[in-house]
Formats: sequence, C-alpha cells, structure tokens
Amino acid sequence: MGRPKAPCGTDAAYRRHLREGVEVDAACRRAHTEAGRESSGRKSPRADKKPVFTPTPDAPPTDDAEKPDDMKLIVDTLRTVFKTVAEQDPTRIAPIARVFQTAVEATRGPVETPKELTLADQLAQVRAARAARAAGKGATA
Repeated sequence: MGRPKAPCGTDAAYRRHLREGVEVDAACRRAHTEAGRESSGRKSPRADKKPVFTPTPDAPPTDDAEKPDDMKLIVDTLRTVFKTVAEQDPTRIAPIARVFQTAVEATRGPVETPKELTLADQLAQVRAARAARAAGKGATA
C-alpha cells in the first residue's frame, strides 16, 4: 500500500496532475503559484496590506459649531489617502491623483482662462509702453 495522494489545493497535487496528464484545477494552480512565490521570496501584490484610513482624533463638529464644506472634507480626505498610498504603493497613485485633481478643481470653482491678446493688441501695448518711457525720459532730461 502506497502513500495517500495529496489533496487538491496543494503544490504536490499540482505536480501529480501534470504527471498523470490530468487537467490542473484552479485550487492546485493557485497553490503552485503561491509555492513558487514563497520559494523565490516574492510576494503577490494583493498580499500587501491595503491602505487603511484612520480618522484623525479631532472631535466631530457639534450642532453649534460650523460644519465643514463637503468638498473641503473630500479634498482633505483625498490628500491623506494620497500621501498614505504614495508611501505604501506608488503604483496606485495615478487613479487617486485624478480624483484628487477633480475634487480640488471643484472646490476652487470654475477658473476663467486668460484672454489671449491679438497681435494688434500686443503691438498697441508695446507702443504705449515705449511712448510712456519716452515721455518719462523727456521730462527728466
């Protein structure tokens, strides 16, 4: 009588499936992957702890106190999360940065784009500045 077969979900069962030419099930494939990671010293990206938000010790505002603006609260929270994620897993910064930028823009309100000056307007400004300089030199000389 031989040794009992390793149950599915182990690296030994994965190797047995390959030896016997049987299709490898998902549990054995996962076990083999984890065994390979453990032997090489690598960790799965999901094995790392996810960032956990810890609220600040500030007391929540009472009814009498002024309540913070919702967008300001969102921006402050995103700023905290952004810093935490940047320290722990920099590869996840981009999506949070987009949300952070959107929230910041929403708190600032619409920003008017500066009016571009036409070439004629620029020329008029330069001529006015030159005339002011010339008038200033003539008066002091």
